[in-house]
Amino acid sequence: MLPTMRFSALRLAALTLLVSSVTATAVRPKCDPKARGPSLQQRQSAAIRDFAHIFLIEQDPKKAFDAYIPGTYIQHNPDALSGREPAIAFLTELWGTPSLKFSNVTAWAGEGYGLIHYRMRAPDADIHNAIMDRLRFEGTCFVEHWDVIQRINGNETNPLAFF
Repeated sequence: MLPTMRFSALRLAALTLLVSSVTATAVRPKCDPKARGPSLQQRQSAAIRDFAHIFLIEQDPKKAFDAYIPGTYIQHNPDALSGREPAIAFLTELWGTPSLKFSNVTAWAGEGYGLIHYRMRAPDADIHNAIMDRLRFEGTCFVEHWDVIQRINGNETNPLAFF
């Protein structure tokens, strides 16, 4: 039984690698603001995970916005102007910080909202934050954004703080 399980595990690992490489290079479908139906929750979950991947792992705000924020974008961050183009400009400048890295990324969706929780760190720019982005869906597109940002000082009393 062990050789069969090992072979199956290897096949699964190879298939996973193939799927992830195809997904990474494939053209992503545009979001659909009119998406409805019983699979909507599942499609929104896939959208928030893909958005988080493009936005944080690939570190490409414009590509993420082009895929999932095609039109109206209401911004609630007090340091950024509302609208799609001002958000792209703001994020592109911030993402241009040379040492900027993201980790501890978690993304999920439910009841018409997507949430992304992550660590943002740029030691050269004195940035070390825990961030929670909340995005409101229309179909599988995002149209509104809120965020909560907590500074990580490194001397927190609670060793489980943030993540």
